[in-house]
Parts: sequence; structure tokens; C-alpha cells
Amino acid sequence: MAVMVTLTLKTDAATYERLHSELIKAAVPEGLIFHSGREVPGGIAVTDFWPTAEAFQSFMGGPAGAGMAAAGIPQPDDVQITPVLTASKG
Repeated sequence: MAVMVTLTLKTDAATYERLHSELIKAAVPEGLIFHSGREVPGGIAVTDFWPTAEAFQSFMGGPAGAGMAAAGIPQPDDVQITPVLTASKG
């Protein structure tokens, strides 16, 4: 079942933007359906849609985790994974 994932990256917009294209290139083959990020107090709020919670967790445990660590971004402590009825690309 598809899931919506929300989390906050504790970083600034410039760091997020530098990392964004690299992580999107890695996320799409892992199954990412949709990604958005916006500035909020204290970081960047992210909303993603993934085909499964396991696909998201695999990405966070692999490419995303490594990229975030290299950029000095701590693992988010507010991850919420919510099952959705639909998640479509178009």
C-alpha cells in the first residue's frame, strides 16, 4: 500500500538545495512517487509519497542516510508514515 511520509530536515535551504538533485536521482529508482520540500522554522519540511513504507525505509537506510550524513544533516526525529488510498504521478 502506498504511503505518505512527512519529516523535517534540520538544515538550511542552501544545504537542502545542494543535496536535493543528488537524492532525487537516487530516490526515483527506489520507487519515489512524489517529493516536495518547503522552508519551516528550524529546517525543511518534506512530504513524500512512496509505494511502500519499506521502500522509504530502505532509501533512508541507504542513499538518503549516507547523503544526509555527508552533508551534516541529522536523521529526522519526526518521521510519520501514513497509508494512503492512492498516490499517482499524473
